[in-house]
Amino acid sequence: MPAAFEIVSSEVTVSRLPEKADMVVPVATVSGVHARIQKKEGNLSVTDLTALNGTFIDDNRLRPGAIAIVSSRSCITFGDTHLAMFCVSKIENMEALVETEESNNQPETDSSTENTETS
Repeated sequence: MPAAFEIVSSEVTVSRLPEKADMVVPVATVSGVHARIQKKEGNLSVTDLTALNGTFIDDNRLRPGAIAIVSSRSCITFGDTHLAMFCVSKIENMEALVETEESNNQPETDSSTENTETS
């Protein structure tokens, strides 16, 4: 899994299944269609799509179908905190970058070779 994802479209679906996702998180605790990330008017929002293991913003579980606005430095977890936690590093004019928790202690790397770009 790359160290960072850049959201380039206005809406991204998070899933463990490549055929159903814009952002693939290949972890067993991530559902087949887990969550939706949207960018609109400079805001980043996350919607849990009734994921069995839940979607969390800063350790607070989202209600299925509820939309949560995410701020810079928030952490988004899809299912398992040890395997699928991403931290929002910046939100800038419809541009958001989400880093894995591991990358917070590593120098930034260019993930432009990845086709999966999400927030």
